[in-house]
Amino acid sequence: MIPPATNFFWNVKLDGTQAVHDRLTGREGLFAEALDGIKSGKNAGFYVVVTTTIYPDTDVMDVAALYGQLHAEHVDGYSVTPASRVKKVCQKKSAEFHAQMRERFAELSETLDGYNLINSPIYLEYLRGERELDCCTWGSPIYGPQGWAAPCSVLKQGHEASYRELLENTIWENYGRGMNPDCETCMCESGYETAAIIGSNAKAGDTWKMVAWQFRGNLGEKRT
Repeated sequence: MIPPATNFFWNVKLDGTQAVHDRLTGREGLFAEALDGIKSGKNAGFYVVVTTTIYPDTDVMDVAALYGQLHAEHVDGYSVTPASRVKKVCQKKSAEFHAQMRERFAELSETLDGYNLINSPIYLEYLRGERELDCCTWGSPIYGPQGWAAPCSVLKQGHEASYRELLENTIWENYGRGMNPDCETCMCESGYETAAIIGSNAKAGDTWKMVAWQFRGNLGEKRT
């Protein structure tokens, strides 16, 4: 029913190789099902990308092994996304969490440099702790069967029936680190990749970084 198109792609979530992914999801055989779906999508002519959640204790070499396996299936791109703690934590624990996450993303950036990461370079700098960004979850509103999702999707604060109600009923200033205790360990794309894309906290040279990122993509193959 959906023909392959250049502006449509399937996004499959895989958090590690088979043993790791099945353990994290608590469902044996899920990795194999996902891999079958990837193969079917590619055989049908679709673009397929894979998103991997990164945790403080993620084994970077396992992610590298996963991407090596997926590259053999001609996956078109890869996205790494940071995990967030569900429960509120104190300031010290939050600092420790971010330090661990930044270390993981620094390792990932070096180890996975040969693959077509579709995260923006500015967002990756933020994930590695090389710069700060302000949460801009207002820049990526989401509409679905239940209506307009109230920011942010991670907090799951319900839905509004109309876009006007979303604007009027949302206290936009209550989102982001330092503003909301529930946001202290968040580094997610809806807030911070959006900030990178729209130019929040811009620095000299950011425009050229984003232009280069847009034109260097090499779907389906390693860049090196």
